[in-house]
Amino acid sequence: MLRKVHFGISLLMMMTCLCVAEERAPFELIKSLLPDNPVIVEAGAHFGEDTIVMSQLWPQGHIYAFEPSPESYNELFKTVHTSSNVTTYPCALSDKKGQFLFYLAGGASSLRKPTKHFNDDYFHSDLDHPIVVEANTLDAWAQEQGVQKIDFIWFDMEGNELNAFKGALHQLKNVKLIYTEVNFQKFWEGCVLYSDLKSWLKENGFREIWIESVPNWHGNALFMNVNL
Repeated sequence: MLRKVHFGISLLMMMTCLCVAEERAPFELIKSLLPDNPVIVEAGAHFGEDTIVMSQLWPQGHIYAFEPSPESYNELFKTVHTSSNVTTYPCALSDKKGQFLFYLAGGASSLRKPTKHFNDDYFHSDLDHPIVVEANTLDAWAQEQGVQKIDFIWFDMEGNELNAFKGALHQLKNVKLIYTEVNFQKFWEGCVLYSDLKSWLKENGFREIWIESVPNWHGNALFMNVNL
């Protein structure tokens, strides 16, 4: 989620509108489509803003929240440490397990390197000094933890969403809903754009049922498994 703004007035207005839109995540719709005790995986949990909301919405469910940024993870833990239905992990999800470079940029930190244009104007990441973080695949993590079924995936991973989905091919077969960040601009090197992500999810059995975005910029979309 793009959380910091250093653009001019017009883009500031666009991003302000987006932040308002993101505060109105379609929880009512999502809740109506899930069981009362869903297993939820959230990657890119940041400070736990959405994690705590989901914890309260589904007290009988369980949320597994991933956040690789050390600073953000500390805030996430502070937010949810008293919530018995939340488990946190200080690592990323991707298509491979191992150690990866991670570019710190406030609320837009990513495994992907910001493009020079957007970094100069917006992210202000120190591209020469990324940190190293641990990453896992969702399939490997689920097997390691004995998690047999995930009902709902929430990905906010600053351009690395498709890689994380590719690392979850086994689990995706039983996932009912996906809520994911989508991008209409190449904010990060190798960042998958909305149309390509939507096509990939369609090929893997997911149909878009909701989207809210700033046109030609950035947003979030909800997908449902058509086979469940």
